[in-house]
Amino acid sequence: DEPSEWEKTELDQAQVEQRIKEYNSQINSNLFMSLNKDGSYTGFIKVQLKLVRPVSVPATKRGPALQAGRPHTQGVKRRTSFYLPKGTVKHLHILSHTRASEVIDALLRKFTVVDNPRKFALFERSEKDDQ
Repeated sequence: DEPSEWEKTELDQAQVEQRIKEYNSQINSNLFMSLNKDGSYTGFIKVQLKLVRPVSVPATKRGPALQAGRPHTQGVKRRTSFYLPKGTVKHLHILSHTRASEVIDALLRKFTVVDNPRKFALFERSEKDDQ
């Protein structure tokens, strides 16, 4: 929890290729990374959701007023809120130039969450030897 300075290190093509080979040799699934001819790369990330507040999704059932044939009032948006189970995991296919905000948007679309994306944050967590 200590503040740290982020240094952006530029890797050359050979270093990127080496790191991709190392990554692909360590994973136990078919979620490999691939290097493109232009130097960019694509691959999958595993996102584990740990939300502490409920999320809102569009309501799937019509209300009693609609079922009884009553006219629908424009501007009334129905939605349902619920808690996602802790530890929910999703895999996303991303590009090397995908921004964190785009990852958040993609996750919200996958779960059809209608909450403002600015309410969410993305953190990196690294694991080594089950720690």
